[in-house]
Amino acid sequence: MFDRYLLIYFCLVGISGAATIWWVRKKITTAETQRSRRLKRISSFEPVNTETPLDNPFQTAKKLAAESVATRFTIIRKISLLVTIAIWVIAFIFPFLQAIPATLVSILVGASGIILGIASRPFIENLISGVVISFSHPVRTGDTVIIDGNYGTIEDITITHTVLKIWNWRRYIIPNSQMLVKEIVNCTINDPYQWVHVEFFVSYDHEPDDIEELAMEAASGSQYFSDYEEPRFWIMEMTTKGYKCWIAGWVDSPGNAWEFAHDVRTRLISRFHSRDIKAHGLEVRLAGDRQ
Repeated sequence: MFDRYLLIYFCLVGISGAATIWWVRKKITTAETQRSRRLKRISSFEPVNTETPLDNPFQTAKKLAAESVATRFTIIRKISLLVTIAIWVIAFIFPFLQAIPATLVSILVGASGIILGIASRPFIENLISGVVISFSHPVRTGDTVIIDGNYGTIEDITITHTVLKIWNWRRYIIPNSQMLVKEIVNCTINDPYQWVHVEFFVSYDHEPDDIEELAMEAASGSQYFSDYEEPRFWIMEMTTKGYKCWIAGWVDSPGNAWEFAHDVRTRLISRFHSRDIKAHGLEVRLAGDRQ
């Protein structure tokens, strides 16, 4: 009777193990395919529109990103296979564990846990975090993000760390275990569109209607403006020496957002100078970002 139950147990373990391996490999392949297809649709890898010293930088970046995705999921595939097989083997030998002295099992488990915990804890943490990031969507290769005040594009996600290409072409390298707990502003997680605002101050000597007209012209006349709707103008605050204004408009990408903000600022300054409009402590910034 015992042998029959044991045979049934082995059959169930064998079937469930094989099914688990098939399911895990299918999920990994699906995730890898989705990442690869998305990379093909990306039209820019730069947080700021610029000419570079490199030949075909966009094609080079896409090629490196595709290779990185393939490498990362190959490693994940191998690790998941090893872990699944290890669990499968343990399940097979489980009925025979009672024949092994409990003291020996405790010593082996305890020693293995201490060695792994001391020697490889940071690596294992980053490894597991890399797997989590690969299957979730907080950031993806090619996303334009702001992390720790650094504005840039995710250039690479390895199995242990993430590389952020900052707007000035420096690389900000973050361990994956930290990526899971950081607050991230993702500018392209759903779409690349940005609603950009520029903030400035104007003296009470000037009529708000005139300022609104100039600001609207500055925004709508920019080559980076996307006319999904007209620019919007608001008076946001009244101070002792003047009033604070916002002018906002749509753009098609984070790179164009950077250029649009610069263009609007330049146009406003030019118009203010030509009409002798005084601005109290002229201060302009882009939607609270570091752009």
